[in-house]
Amino acid sequence: MPGREPEVDPVLQRRRLRERLRQLREARGLKQWQVAEALEWSNSKVIRIETGTVRVSITDFRALLQHYEVTDPAVVTELTELARAARIQPWWDEYKKDAPRGFVLSLGYESNALRIRTFEPALVPGLLQTEEYALTVLELLSPPEKVTSRATLRLKRQERLFRDNGPDLHFIIDENAITRIVGNPSIMRRQLEHLQEMLDHPQVTLRFVPFGAGLYQHFRTSYVIFEFENPQAETVLYLEPPEEHDSIVREGQSQDWDSGLSPQHYLSNFFGLEEIAKKEDAPGIIEAAIARLP
Repeated sequence: MPGREPEVDPVLQRRRLRERLRQLREARGLKQWQVAEALEWSNSKVIRIETGTVRVSITDFRALLQHYEVTDPAVVTELTELARAARIQPWWDEYKKDAPRGFVLSLGYESNALRIRTFEPALVPGLLQTEEYALTVLELLSPPEKVTSRATLRLKRQERLFRDNGPDLHFIIDENAITRIVGNPSIMRRQLEHLQEMLDHPQVTLRFVPFGAGLYQHFRTSYVIFEFENPQAETVLYLEPPEEHDSIVREGQSQDWDSGLSPQHYLSNFFGLEEIAKKEDAPGIIEAAIARLP
């Protein structure tokens, strides 16, 4: 949607920084092992810097610029500011000890995305949950000592994303997710009424895969796809894990279409679901779920 701008935070800066460092190395015709040897580093250190596994220190960053013979003052200043910004702690830093590592990683992409596509087969997606629905789910799936922190984080994510000039949010939910009563009928009714309100939100597109669609590919897998303003940026896939297991985060470009774990594979799956989950059917499906409540 025109006029929407992603929020800039340290995770995006780190991503841009590692891309620039890789480009500078390749422009010099150097391999990673050659850089490591020249700077008396381990090869794994260069790899970790370029993949974003570790944050590059200002000292190491300056050593890389010198080795790549970057002397233009304007470029040096631009990259140095980028390196410093990349070291700032993100807004969710206080919550990272209470959330799975993969989920924390996904928050950086979420904060910077221009478009977010979410598929959820079993529950209302976290970004659309009411507070009482979220607490009911988290009390079941989270360690007791982490429930409050995770609920607060969920609500803050909603507050930050449902803002002026926030990202476009596309949700596809299996009808099963709004048929099962979570908590009690009163909690579920208020959750369904909240979904009705979301139908009119300018950032939200909400669809439901009806029971009549039968089984379909990845019908048991929760996933999120992040797309960014820069068309050259890699699309990112987040596969949400059950309970406390490790999640999967993948970056990829067009050449990865054939990979079963590529972002493009899941993006294609999402587009396929849009063909059977008609936007115009969403109001009726929610109304039917409300009517079934005791």
